[in-house]
Amino acid sequence: MDDPLDGTEGSDSEERDRYLAAMQDLTAAMAASGTTFQERVEPVLAVGREHLGFPNGHITVVSGDEHKVVASSGLASTIAAGVERPLSKTYCKHTLNDSGIHIITNASESMAADPAYKEAGLEAYVGTTLRANGSEYGTLCFVNDDEAISEFSDWQQTLLKHLTQWVEAEIEREIAVDSQEESQRLLEATFNSPETFIGILEADGTLIRANETALGFIEGDAEGISGNAIWETPWWNHDAATAHRCRDAVERASEGEMVRFEAEHVSADGQRISTSVVARPVTVDGSVQKIIVEGTDITDLKRREEQMEFFNSILRHDILNGMTVIEARAETLADALDGTQATYAETILDWSQDIVDLTQKVRSVLSTMSDDGLTEAETIALGPVVEGATKKAASMDEDCTLRTDIHGDIEVVADDLLDDVVGNILTNAVEHGGPGTTIEVTTERVGPMVHLHIADDGPGIPPAERDAIFEKGERGTESTGTGFGLYFVSVMVDSYGGNIWVEESDLGGSEFVVALPVK
Repeated sequence: MDDPLDGTEGSDSEERDRYLAAMQDLTAAMAASGTTFQERVEPVLAVGREHLGFPNGHITVVSGDEHKVVASSGLASTIAAGVERPLSKTYCKHTLNDSGIHIITNASESMAADPAYKEAGLEAYVGTTLRANGSEYGTLCFVNDDEAISEFSDWQQTLLKHLTQWVEAEIEREIAVDSQEESQRLLEATFNSPETFIGILEADGTLIRANETALGFIEGDAEGISGNAIWETPWWNHDAATAHRCRDAVERASEGEMVRFEAEHVSADGQRISTSVVARPVTVDGSVQKIIVEGTDITDLKRREEQMEFFNSILRHDILNGMTVIEARAETLADALDGTQATYAETILDWSQDIVDLTQKVRSVLSTMSDDGLTEAETIALGPVVEGATKKAASMDEDCTLRTDIHGDIEVVADDLLDDVVGNILTNAVEHGGPGTTIEVTTERVGPMVHLHIADDGPGIPPAERDAIFEKGERGTESTGTGFGLYFVSVMVDSYGGNIWVEESDLGGSEFVVALPVK
């Protein structure tokens, strides 16, 4: 379409004058200042209302079948910002289906049966699709609620195109501002994480900014703290060695190295905490421009490590020393007694040796957990493990029946505690199954896993309790144990990369299924 100002043959001088006046008004409206989107677009909508001859102009945003007016000028009682209705009941649905300008001059004649006309009753309408950042956003519309229009001239269509372009630019600007503000809020939320102490430094170690968490710890003032060398601030200067450790880390970070270390800090009220600290360089074109220092409170972790060491010492001194005495006495009795009594003494000796062995293994696990995690798994033949565990379980009740069907070549990924894992399940089955319990142990290959099935004909475990029995301190309703055994089993199986659960057994009781990975 030719611009009405281009002076082409056949152009009407009156239309050119009207178009020129409209563009002058539009230029003035676009230059008007406003702090909100509504304030900026209302003057432009008013220009459109005046020169296009409609009592209302408005902007909508459309998502699916949701249609919402986000800005409006004129006819506030009919179409106001914030009004929402289904897109299917609006004139805009026709605009979005068209590629250009959609014009309705007399709706009572052309749209009498349309749901949009029945809903709003607007007599005349002109609208265009608004796009922002390459995607459909909504519509720019001008409407007359009670009068038809005879025509919509070329110069008015050109004006509407200019209005559309300006509104689209304003929408993109608003989206960009919203996106920037959201990003800033996310950055601030991350920076002010209540779990982490964060400081931003110049490359020479001068503090630029500290987050609220760090400032709150020392009850410091941002202006009073900033500008000082980080190691001279209250987080670090309470102890010369701590300050030196901080300075050394920052100097190494200024040379491009990421440095990790642990430190102790004293709060404003005298509380001492331990932190894991990272000094991280921020480089631009290969040069360190800033340094970020982050500290994470590990006081509870340190306390747990101390507790684990305490329990480890109990295992090492109290339990192991006690079991050594029991083992020695049982060995003496086994040598001195005959018959049934000698058998009982040998059973005590066997169990004592097993308990000593298990205690030493648990000590190893505790030590490993306090360092780099659980012991490293390896490939282990499953058959001998099951054979040893069944012999141990059988010694608990001479009337119980244990049947195994394990292929000798099955190997799984585990460690040397697997015999205690399997043994714990089997001894539980004997203990809770009652006199003369029957237990069957079988295996099957399921994808990359071996499923070890341990089924019994005991009273079973109610479905509601099957998950809970693997939790720390949990035990069955009839159990007199500590609840440690199955929790230990679950932790170890999980460390192997496996899983464990309970089903109903074909024998009538419970069936434990231990899924173990195959190398």
